[in-house]
Amino acid sequence: MPPSLFAPTPQDSPFDALRAERQAQFGVSIAYVKSQVGPGTEYANEAARAVVSPQGGWAELADMPEEFVGATGAGVAHRLLPRPALWAALARCEDLLQSLARGEVAFRKLSLYALYEGGSLRDGRGVFVLDSGAGRSLFTAGAWQPDILPRFLKICLHAGGDTAQASRFGLPARGVQFLLVPSHTDHGGALLATLAPAPGSADLSARPASPVAH
Repeated sequence: MPPSLFAPTPQDSPFDALRAERQAQFGVSIAYVKSQVGPGTEYANEAARAVVSPQGGWAELADMPEEFVGATGAGVAHRLLPRPALWAALARCEDLLQSLARGEVAFRKLSLYALYEGGSLRDGRGVFVLDSGAGRSLFTAGAWQPDILPRFLKICLHAGGDTAQASRFGLPARGVQFLLVPSHTDHGGALLATLAPAPGSADLSARPASPVAH
């Protein structure tokens, strides 16, 4: 995670140059996944936008569209969570974070970020970021707020052989799960989407906590 991610970034900074490079590098792949997912149901708020269809799903940040995750194929699933189920999902996330901090669980790779109201991944305002992996110490930045609904939450996991632990926290053994609380739904709930690579799938979710596209 580049330190500049959490520092004020002047115009035409190296961070902006990196963003432009990644936009050029991944722009074609992002456009391809969006075309394969096709038109679908859109969920959005001020922080992020997501589209899901029978063909797959994707999500991107509003102010950093190159911060993108998407996949097509049989491994993509989504559901709408009413408020009680939404808080239960966040409680599982809290359990995951506490278990990681205590050293009770370890995965080959796990990255997570949560954007709260008014938050920005670019400058670290209103955001919590965690990154861990085999042979690396746990990295965190910002504050996890268990009593506040994030506007957007994304987890990338490669569990290695510990698939039972992934299931314990409601996560795929390998893939991405994201939670988006739309500005409006009829029941006040949230979109929970799981993008787990499957045979024949297209996947752009290798590094979801990175400030660049995947």
